[in-house]
Amino acid sequence: MGNVDINDGNKRPKWKKSFDFLFAVVGMSVGLGNIWRFPYLCFKNGGGAFLIPYFIFAVSLGIPIVLLEISIGQRVRRGITRSWAMVPLFKGIAYAQSVVVFHSNVSYPIILAWTVKYLVNSFSSTLPWSTCNNTWNTADCVSTANVANDFALNRSLIKNVTSTNRVILANLTHNASKATVSSATEYWLKGVLNVSSGVENPGRFRLDLVLYLAILWIGIFLCTFKGVKWTAKIVYVTATMPFLLIAIILIRGVTLDGASDGIRYYLIPKMHRLADPQVWVSAGTQVLYSYATGCGALATLGSYNDYHQDFLRDTIWVAAMNSIASFASGFAVFSTLGAMALLQNTTVDKVASSGPGLAFIAYPEALSLLPLPQLWCALFFITILFLGFDSQFVCQESIMSFVFDNFPKLRKQRTLCHVIFCSLFGVIGLSMVTEGGVYVFEMYNNYAFTGWCMFFIDGCECVGIAWVYGFDRYWEDIISMIGNRNGKLWFKILWKYVTPVLCGIVFVYYVAINKPLTYQNYQYPGWAQFLSHLLSFSSVCWIPGYAIYKIFCVCKNGRDFFSELRWEKQPETNKVDVLLEVIGT
Repeated sequence: MGNVDINDGNKRPKWKKSFDFLFAVVGMSVGLGNIWRFPYLCFKNGGGAFLIPYFIFAVSLGIPIVLLEISIGQRVRRGITRSWAMVPLFKGIAYAQSVVVFHSNVSYPIILAWTVKYLVNSFSSTLPWSTCNNTWNTADCVSTANVANDFALNRSLIKNVTSTNRVILANLTHNASKATVSSATEYWLKGVLNVSSGVENPGRFRLDLVLYLAILWIGIFLCTFKGVKWTAKIVYVTATMPFLLIAIILIRGVTLDGASDGIRYYLIPKMHRLADPQVWVSAGTQVLYSYATGCGALATLGSYNDYHQDFLRDTIWVAAMNSIASFASGFAVFSTLGAMALLQNTTVDKVASSGPGLAFIAYPEALSLLPLPQLWCALFFITILFLGFDSQFVCQESIMSFVFDNFPKLRKQRTLCHVIFCSLFGVIGLSMVTEGGVYVFEMYNNYAFTGWCMFFIDGCECVGIAWVYGFDRYWEDIISMIGNRNGKLWFKILWKYVTPVLCGIVFVYYVAINKPLTYQNYQYPGWAQFLSHLLSFSSVCWIPGYAIYKIFCVCKNGRDFFSELRWEKQPETNKVDVLLEVIGT
């Protein structure tokens, strides 16, 4: 976060420089989705052809919603509850976004706890995920190095087959046909998770993960409890380091033998895949996920802006940096996976995976084959840690901003409130560091803050501003903030028609397909499926729920129906702030 001016305990902080805000938003939006989700989606959904729907959705969904959320916070310069009070009928969006960021705060540190465990073990003399000599390994385990050596020997024998080594070759072929599990996979499933048979069997706590989770929450508390001014010093580091580390990994990756094969798999367009609607849905989901829309964090950061901050320029920069980070991460990841495929005499599609499978199985396995594997593994997990930390800081600030804006008296007990909420998130997160914890994590990861609920929330944002509050009226507010700008017709078409319609289409698609949730070969039971959808519903229910409540109140009190529900006057204290600011300039 950036440096801020704070005149008293009750006045909202403000960025000193516009660059501080840009740093904070880039640090928050460029996260794990860029390095472990985008590359695989690009490869899986048509390679270079995936970039077509991705950039279409970036322009038609990502940029308009980012601009809308930042401008809403900047206009009122209060938290999301006060910001959305300007459209009383849609004030439930603020509560929905707060629930989303609450769920994110519970599950996101779990990824960081896994990362810390891998980072600690990256300094071992022998990487535990590269061998089968550990207590958790089974008889089916095959180490990464042995697989590479076997394939190299296989190639040599095929080139020079004699009567003597025909038997050896036959034995190798027989052994290769046996069902085996890589040492990296066993380390993840047994060494880290010791995964149970299902969500109905939580098992025991993984004490090392419990310890790492506690340390992480202590660190998050120390970095956020004094507010945005204190957090500034941390985010300046965590927002810049990932770009440097990704560049280092990228340079190393493209110099490896076989890197070109991985890059070809990553980029070669498969245009026929564009006929599959799932490709377009994946692109839209990735854009909203990586741009961090729908959770209120962008509006919260925008609320610390100067009233005349050029948020249009900042939005373009944030979108550009986010897409560049995603694209560069794809090169870094797939160049290394290409080298791994060459060493194992297989194809890239056999070693590529997404999410935890990429970050904690495929990529560490690939790095273990390089010279100085401890160095490259440590760099990779430090990158993930930095990417996750700055996003977590902003999410923590968002939820605390929601609390303090709704209960101003609690600002005097800032430290205690931070202790309570950090402890609460940590306690709920304990359900994900048991032997069955990964099943709970996948429920959160697929339903709580991604999927159909985000498209519903983002679509309602556009409807609330462009149709209920009124696009022309809101554009006048924008002009008062940043001056007259070109693009009014463009944003009118996007906010009123294109963006909400696209959100509606994808929302309907998600609801229509409704595929059962699975992890590995395990399909969740019906009650777990219900709870997963309940996680999504726990946020979106606030939007129609609050609208019904507001309509009931207006009708009960006999007030003017349309004026009461369409907009609410800006708080007088905020008008005074704006007036003083204008006079000062």
